[in-house]
Amino acid sequence: MLIALVKLIIAKAHNHVMSERPWIAEELGRGNYSVMRSSRYGEARGFICCEWWCEGYWASSGYYNLCSNNPVIPRRVSRVPSVFRRFASPSSFPRSRLLILLWPLVKGYVRRFLNRVSADELPTVSTKAEHVKVDCDVLVVGGGLAGLSVSRELAGLGFKVVLVEGEYYLGGHLLLDDTEVRDVGLGSEFVNRLGKDVENRVVTYKGVIFDGVLEDAAVGHSRDFTKLFIFNYKYLILAQGFREVPLVFPGNNTPRMITGLSLLKLAKWWGYRPRKVLVWGSDDWGVRVAMNLVKLGIEVYLGDNSVTIRSDLYRDRVAQSGIKTFIGMNIVDSKDADDGLRLVLENVRGRKAKVRRREEVVVDAIVSAVRIPVIDLPAQLGAAIVYAPELGGLVPRRGFTGDLGLGNVYVIGDSGGLLPEHLIIRQARVTALSIGAREGLVGKDELEREIAEFKRDLVNTSPSYYNVLLRLEQGLQGSGYYVEPNVAYVPMWASAGTIEDVEGALRSAGRQYLCFCEDVTLKDVLEAMRVLMHGREVRIKVLHGEEEEYRSLRLPSMERVKRVVGLGTGPCQGKLCLVSTNLILSFIYQKKPGEFGLPRIRFPESPIPMATLAGGES
Repeated sequence: MLIALVKLIIAKAHNHVMSERPWIAEELGRGNYSVMRSSRYGEARGFICCEWWCEGYWASSGYYNLCSNNPVIPRRVSRVPSVFRRFASPSSFPRSRLLILLWPLVKGYVRRFLNRVSADELPTVSTKAEHVKVDCDVLVVGGGLAGLSVSRELAGLGFKVVLVEGEYYLGGHLLLDDTEVRDVGLGSEFVNRLGKDVENRVVTYKGVIFDGVLEDAAVGHSRDFTKLFIFNYKYLILAQGFREVPLVFPGNNTPRMITGLSLLKLAKWWGYRPRKVLVWGSDDWGVRVAMNLVKLGIEVYLGDNSVTIRSDLYRDRVAQSGIKTFIGMNIVDSKDADDGLRLVLENVRGRKAKVRRREEVVVDAIVSAVRIPVIDLPAQLGAAIVYAPELGGLVPRRGFTGDLGLGNVYVIGDSGGLLPEHLIIRQARVTALSIGAREGLVGKDELEREIAEFKRDLVNTSPSYYNVLLRLEQGLQGSGYYVEPNVAYVPMWASAGTIEDVEGALRSAGRQYLCFCEDVTLKDVLEAMRVLMHGREVRIKVLHGEEEEYRSLRLPSMERVKRVVGLGTGPCQGKLCLVSTNLILSFIYQKKPGEFGLPRIRFPESPIPMATLAGGES
């Protein structure tokens, strides 16, 4: 009876979200993947993404509410003539004196062909936004597993908790996960029960985005732009989870690339059924995406250029699910064809490999299950961002309790580093007790016992989790100084799994897109690096005896690269590209990510019409 009741609740939640089949699902069902055009060249372009944080990416090309049944789509698509394409490139710089003189005319002419939306095509927005003031003890940003778990713990301690979630539902990625999750059970059933419990205990705002701090006010807005929220809190907990990012490989501007979470929505809620897909990324989430799709009757390949399937918890389930794997392989070429996306894969290390393997496969879509921690808000608020490969890449520096060292801000869950779900639930309790101890509601002994249990679970799951959190909290040998390791592997760079693959991958740098908002390729970024180094060639391979000179070589920062080629200047504020570009450059030049840094992350978290921000009621 209880199981039947839970399934009924899940069905009702799904029906509410999928009550209207979105336009994009209808188009994909007809085999039309070219639902978007690039903002610069007007070409058909992926990356298909149906999550709230994608709204800025859609807006870069003039699309709004793309995953609704009534999207706003540009009426006219412009294309840059091929003869002028290089002048429209983000890395086009005048060299000769004649070209410098003619440059304003050339750029002015080319600009007429750029695929930009006109102002009268923007969606209608209310000029009178309602101001909503929210007072609470603790504001929790994110309604996934971490946000729900910490909200329940804090409510149990007597705190007044407010939870905001950008989606119109609670549960995060687990809501779409019908596989067995370690120590949790069926992910969707568990998170539905948790969500119902939390909604009965705390105030929740769904469809509301927390944008960060503007001057002295913590601001958010509703996704329909009718409300502007002003938050007043004593503690802030960031629990935004992870974000799947575009894969980087030759021809990755294909419109047939989809995020794992978006494909699960399209398939489970809106009835889209591709015949065959390649899921790229073999960590816990990637394997579970593949298993979910197999359950729906879709033929699935699992790919990764790691040496082995990266998920320790679910590795054995891959073969049991009948999933064919392309592990230890790079995507060296791709081409859109009438029958799908043709991918060419070769083993990592190229000719140096002991056994050479080359495969060709045709799929309806390539699915990016490569995820990174969402670091936008911690970075915006001034938290230190460091590289920790054990936790998924660039993460905010914090300790076991999630304290960011900003006085009253904590980060938990995948936002602070990718962890298995059972550890996230344990961490949520530690964070709640830490805040409770600061308020005198919890004894110090109780907090220390819970931290000790959390550490034990970390070690039992993987000692690397414990070791990296210890280094983040205490620094090298307790010195407080965190030493970043070199980047040995970039999961989203699907064409270079090892350092030996880099030279070959760079031959097709002009076909590997990094910034989908501004059509910036890897070649554009490398050309910008060369220009900023005043033409000095930075070799990838360093000869013996040149190591010391190379170590002292200072390369241009990401901020300078951004200003040259426009990387990350689209409305999405670099959510799709900044972290990926940092890691790829660090990998190519064998520099630490901190040496390149990240451009400054600014308010707001998601684009806000000026009418909403400035035209609200006082």
